[in-house]
Amino acid sequence: MEETVSISQASKESNFSERQLRSFEARGYIEAPLKVRCGSIQYRRYTPSHIQAIKIFKKYLDQGYKLAFASQKAFEELATEVKE
Repeated sequence: MEETVSISQASKESNFSERQLRSFEARGYIEAPLKVRCGSIQYRRYTPSHIQAIKIFKKYLDQGYKLAFASQKAFEELATEVKE
């Protein structure tokens, strides 16, 4: 199984707050992370590929693209990398 990190660690690695990551996920701008249930609590777990996708998304936001377009560009870039 792939190594995963918590939302706290994903936040540090991506320079987005935990709240921003949850918001982007809820609005469909980033892929939803794995969710692990422990009793009644559900935890988000991010794989290295999730972190990479978030960093690409941030790159486009930092270049001035709006959320929806940055998300689209990030998904396109990831799809291109997978094909290669």
